[in-house]
Amino acid sequence: MKFEKLAGGFVRPAVCVAALLSSTAVYAEVTAQQVWDDWKANMAVYGNSGMTIGSEVAEGGTLTVTDLGVNSTFEGGSVTGNLASLVLTEQGDGTVAVTMSESYPLTVTSTTNGEQSVMNVALNQSGLTMVVSGTPEEMTYTVDAAKYTVELNDVTDASGAVMPVAMTFTLNNMSGTYVTTPGELRMIDYDIAAESADLVIDATDPETGAKVNFSGKMNELASIATMTIPPLDTAGEEIFNAGMAIAGGYTFGAASYLFSSMDTNTGETSGAITAMGGSLDFSFDKDAMGYDNTITGLTMDLTSTAMPFPVKLSIAEYGLGLLFPLAKTDTPTDWAAYLNLTDLTVNDEVWTMIDAGNVLPHDPATVVMDLTGTATMSSNILDPAEQAALTAGAAPGVINSMSINDITLRIAGAEVMGTGALTFDNTDTTTIPGVPRPEGTIELTINGVNGLLEKLVSMGLVPEDQAMMPQMMMGMFATVVGDDQLTSKIEFAPGGGIFANGQQIQ
Repeated sequence: MKFEKLAGGFVRPAVCVAALLSSTAVYAEVTAQQVWDDWKANMAVYGNSGMTIGSEVAEGGTLTVTDLGVNSTFEGGSVTGNLASLVLTEQGDGTVAVTMSESYPLTVTSTTNGEQSVMNVALNQSGLTMVVSGTPEEMTYTVDAAKYTVELNDVTDASGAVMPVAMTFTLNNMSGTYVTTPGELRMIDYDIAAESADLVIDATDPETGAKVNFSGKMNELASIATMTIPPLDTAGEEIFNAGMAIAGGYTFGAASYLFSSMDTNTGETSGAITAMGGSLDFSFDKDAMGYDNTITGLTMDLTSTAMPFPVKLSIAEYGLGLLFPLAKTDTPTDWAAYLNLTDLTVNDEVWTMIDAGNVLPHDPATVVMDLTGTATMSSNILDPAEQAALTAGAAPGVINSMSINDITLRIAGAEVMGTGALTFDNTDTTTIPGVPRPEGTIELTINGVNGLLEKLVSMGLVPEDQAMMPQMMMGMFATVVGDDQLTSKIEFAPGGGIFANGQQIQ
């Protein structure tokens, strides 16, 4: 499933970014002061009193800023930080070079259930170069860095105890651009790539002695996004109605991770995760939320003293997607749901837990669900007042239609596949009690199910009398087309009748 076909405005904004970058006039130019003004406008997300400046000194085309501070509060916490030095230098060709301190320390305070914790974080860079070009109405920041690192040094809990936590996330050989366009709705577009990304976590609980170690590398990381930011005085609950929106995603190549943990209750656990590559696309605005995640060649090896044997798992392709409308609509709007687990395999030791006699085929399993359709929303999900006004158990909207693009279940030698399309009459919930009356057709192909039931009965996993019911139903409502191969056509007629292969069942 491709959400780009459904979401229209939520397509990954590569074309938009390309247009923004190519629109910079050859003879356009910016000054150090204009770049600094744009920088301050970007930082205004912290609020009018959320930014402090030690000093600003302009001399000979160079503007030097010292002690650039941030103090931002949010529900349940705050963020404070200080950048010691920021220097903006006009280069004589209409561009401005930006240099800054190699470390930007931040303190993050959060309160949960009345207890406060403090995290010390640092943004570190080495070999960073930044050049700003364009016009005051549209500035392009071109960035390169040998390394850009987010580092968590420690966590202090409510009692004052310091939990030793070392976490670093590093982008290696990072390069890219981001473009800012001021206005009532401020636009920020970025396109960033890195040769690789490293993640290292080493944490110890001082009270229990439990330890967690995690390390990994992700190659060929690329990320792109477009953000629309409304005026800063917009109330929190109105921010999306005022135009707040984000759409983007990332891709990555080969990735590998190692992890281990030690706990006095569960003992030691260790393992490895690898993947050939993957992607994620996301979108969020007042109208809809979209999410589409894919990973290929995923493997996991897990060993634990709490388990009698190692667990090895592999998935040829994993996918999870969702498109969900959020705003009240007068006409039907698109929705979608997607799940893909293709060729899931586990090691024989896991199979032995349910199939000690090796009766069942140990073929890879597959689960695919690809649904699209339309829905009419009767309330705005992002409006707390409207949601509070809904009666208990009431839904914020109704489903008008559903297309079953693919339903596939394949396991232990059996297979069920289906497609279809339905519409729903939401004014009739009595023909099928409590369910809007459907109209349409579902077609099913069923292979090997009788054989699987017989094997499960012989293994004692399914009582024989319980296996008879689905076998009888398949005999009544399906057509034999081969050896343990069946097809069935389920029709929901306009008058409320339900037919299976032409035989009325309701």
